[in-house]
Order: sequence, then structure tokens, then C-alpha cells
Amino acid sequence: MMVIKYLFHSGFLINTDKYTLVFDYFEDNCKKKNNSECGRLTPEDFSDDKTVVFFVSHAHYDHFGKEIFSLHKNSKYVISNDLKIAKNENIVMCGPYQEFEVEGIKIKTFGSTDEGLSYLIQIDGKSIFHAGDLNWWHWDGETETEKESAKQSFFREIDILKKNDVDIAFFPVDPRLEDAYYFGGKHFIEEIGPKIFIPMHFQDCHYITKKFKTLMDSQNKNTKIIEIEKRGQELAIEI
Repeated sequence: MMVIKYLFHSGFLINTDKYTLVFDYFEDNCKKKNNSECGRLTPEDFSDDKTVVFFVSHAHYDHFGKEIFSLHKNSKYVISNDLKIAKNENIVMCGPYQEFEVEGIKIKTFGSTDEGLSYLIQIDGKSIFHAGDLNWWHWDGETETEKESAKQSFFREIDILKKNDVDIAFFPVDPRLEDAYYFGGKHFIEEIGPKIFIPMHFQDCHYITKKFKTLMDSQNKNTKIIEIEKRGQELAIEI
């Protein structure tokens, strides 16, 4: 059993029997007093009998907060090397297309179509992919040449990734892309075929996850699309 908690934007906490993993966590300016309503982590969210590993895909403010270094005293950190952070024995700095192991977790890094990288990890016999800012960024206002270049960059990254099996994928479904919000996620599902697809990178626009699920459920029966309704939402996952 794996329990996944949606924190905020692209931030997730994953608990297994032996591990606690945190991806792309930062504290935004949420003013609510209830931490779960803000997707905010505290030291009480971590157990000393589990190995805690934080992953940071890149340096953008909405994917990295320095507070990760004070949440749990014995954590390990896997961090994209576009951040300028002093390395120590608890920090692994990495770039795209590397393979290594941290505390028994097998990690492969892949590229991005923005900054930093994306992660594919093997844990407890399951494969988890966190895309970071890897997406098909199709922006209104760009030229057709720019749009085509963005598309081809994304397709190249997916071609590299699709040699790997993915059980659970965290992937951007960004409403700022307007009518193109689903382009990247749809192509990812068609090419990679994850068992479970969890949308991210939508700030508080939770409605977009239902919209994406409705669209994809009508076209694809092999991937389960998760709808995110609120910060702090917990998902019990069995594969």
C-alpha cells in the first residue's frame, strides 16, 4: 500500500512501509490556519522509523523551498544541479540522464522542456515518474515556429522515456495553456501508458483535473486518471 498526499501545485508526499518521499515542495502564501488546507508540511508529518528523501526537479520558486532542509533532521536530498546549493553527505546533486541509488531507491533522471529535470524512481517494486516541468508547452502568443519547436522537444523527451515502464505518473495539466491544457498529458498517456496518472502544476485550479479525467476516460481505458479536489487530499494506491 502506498499513500500519496497532494500538497500543492507539483508537491506530493508519498508514504510506503519504509519510505517517505517528498517531491517539489514549497510553501506558498496560503493564509489558512489549517496546515492540511494549505498543503503545508510540518515535522510531525515525518516518522523517524522511515527513510525520508526530498526530490527537487528544478530551481523555480514553485518547485523548491528552502524549508525542506528544516522539516526532518535525517533527510536525504536529491536535487537538480540548476540549484546552487552547497553539497554535503546528505545531498545528491544531479543532471538529466543519470542513474544512481539513494538509500535503496533506484533513480533515473530525464530531461525537461523547461528548467531542470524529471525523475523516474523504483521503490518497493513500483516505478514512479515525476515530470517536474516536462510538458508540451503550447502557449498562445508564440509563433508557429516556437510552438513546433516546443512540441518536438517534448516528443524527443518522451521517446527517451518510453523505454521504461511507469506505474504512477505525476504530470502537468496546466490551465494557463487554455485549450492546449491536455496536449502533454494525452501524449504522455498514449506513449508511456502509466497505470495511474496524477495531474499537477495547476495551482488551485482543481477543476482542470476533473476536466482532464473526463476527457481521457472517454478515450483511454488502461490508465486510471486521478481527480484532485483539494490540498491535503490523500490517495491510497494499490497496484
